[in-house]
Amino acid sequence: MKIVQGILILLAFYGVGTMASKWLHIPMPGNLLGMLLLTLCLCMGWIRMDWVEQASAFLVRHMMLFFVPIIVGVASYMNWIAKDPWSIILSMVLGPMIVMLVTGRVVQWYLHRQKHKAEPSVKQEGRALDA
Repeated sequence: MKIVQGILILLAFYGVGTMASKWLHIPMPGNLLGMLLLTLCLCMGWIRMDWVEQASAFLVRHMMLFFVPIIVGVASYMNWIAKDPWSIILSMVLGPMIVMLVTGRVVQWYLHRQKHKAEPSVKQEGRALDA
């Protein structure tokens, strides 16, 4: 049941991202905007991780099924790909690198924020001792 709930939440963010991208003319794919909104809601604590964790694990476990139509589609464009292979290769190499760098920085920022949120700061401790 939690998987269905999580998938519904993920689909809701996908739908909101797609509609926001279309209606607000944001030059960003709707699915990416939905993921950014989901990340923001997770960081703010509006969506709990355990609500979407099982659904995410399920979808990642069966991710290869989602690539079958893409692979078949790529095979139908082999003539176009053969004309300009370097643009495809560069996008395949640079795209994931940029995504990993941005994701790593966001996670570092989030963990740093959580660490300082959990521990009282030195200034606050000093003020408490002065009072």
